[in-house]
Amino acid sequence: MSRQPVNILKYLPPETDRAGLIRLFDSYRSRYIGSQLIDDCSRQAGACVSQEELVGCLEAALVNGDEKTCRDLVARMCRDNVPFMIVAHEIAYLRDALIKLAVEADESNLVTAAVTFFDDLQDHLAQVFLDDFLKILRTRNHVRLQHIAALSEKNLLVYFERHLAWMEKLTEAVATRDVTAMPEMDHQNCEFGQWLHNEGMALIRDRSHYKEIVRIHADMHGVVPDIRNAMAGGADSLPILARLKKAENHSLDLGSEISMLNSMVIMSVYSKDPMTGLLTRRSLDRIMLNQLEISRATETPCCLLMCDLDHFKQINDEHGHVVGDQAILHFSQVMREVLRQSDLLFRYGGEEFLIILPSTDYDQGMALAEKLRARLNDQPMSVEQAKVDVRASFGLLEVHGRKTAFIDNELVRELIQACDQKLYLAKQRGRNQVA
Repeated sequence: MSRQPVNILKYLPPETDRAGLIRLFDSYRSRYIGSQLIDDCSRQAGACVSQEELVGCLEAALVNGDEKTCRDLVARMCRDNVPFMIVAHEIAYLRDALIKLAVEADESNLVTAAVTFFDDLQDHLAQVFLDDFLKILRTRNHVRLQHIAALSEKNLLVYFERHLAWMEKLTEAVATRDVTAMPEMDHQNCEFGQWLHNEGMALIRDRSHYKEIVRIHADMHGVVPDIRNAMAGGADSLPILARLKKAENHSLDLGSEISMLNSMVIMSVYSKDPMTGLLTRRSLDRIMLNQLEISRATETPCCLLMCDLDHFKQINDEHGHVVGDQAILHFSQVMREVLRQSDLLFRYGGEEFLIILPSTDYDQGMALAEKLRARLNDQPMSVEQAKVDVRASFGLLEVHGRKTAFIDNELVRELIQACDQKLYLAKQRGRNQVA
């Protein structure tokens, strides 16, 4: 049994114009100069659309009305998280090239045919992309909610859970094209907004940080009336897709911010080392498991930073154990001055420390570690009118919850060991550096 053509285009040119467009495609292929984005496409290891693929799928649509190849191409772009604007850019680039060929051949009727065909094509491929994106977004939200539901300690993540329920409602309303099913539009009236403008205001002491979270949340809610008006007015899929993607990006930003705020709660709840006031090794496994689960739920990486004071025995031998204790306190104070309020600081051993940097990728972690190292170098410890240099070595490791098959105590031990190996490398390289 032969496969039926898949055609969602409302418009196909008349037979004579279609034959002319096919000629233009053949001419373009013979003079192929490549996509403007061909280098970018190759760097993404095939995660981009090439002109060759686009020409092939459009010829199939024109020759026999079969758009399956184009639909498969767009579906792949969606799965690879390639913005539809890249597809739209390639379509526009190809359209302009064919129009130029039509003008050179003095076939004005093909100029009109090309414009009509490509405009209709972009609208409908945007619809395909939007439908696929909605399916992916539904799945992502469901998985995120499952991960948060599985957390042994939700703390502030309960508010992200409520926010994801809001996103789920938005996604469902767009999927069903039901403007009456849209979620709360006022960013102060949704459940997360009510928390943010009350208890959240008291928790977030940094006013600029607080204002940034409010802005992200308000901007995300701002897409709701735009999407609602677009659906009510029968707008094309492209503006709806762009606004929905914007809402998801803001949602992930909120997840990252809530993850960091959640760490502030942990710092205030768990027992502390009596000397430094930092978290103790006793609570490390439990907190790390929680952070890995949060990393998976919010789809953001975190970093581990292992620190060890350089030549600590020498400080004790030359100045005594009291000064050695002061060196540990000095380092603890410098960490508090340099690192963020959301970073989790542990006294791991005598002069060894472990820091968990929530919602932080490797480059951001390296910048924080270097800032801490430099501040320590620039800020010697004062002891009885003398200055004592306190230096440290650092091992940095990026961790991503969604890249790990199992989150358990064995994983925690493996990650700490890997981070400790980085610290050992920094020591081997001469100390006072980040590896």
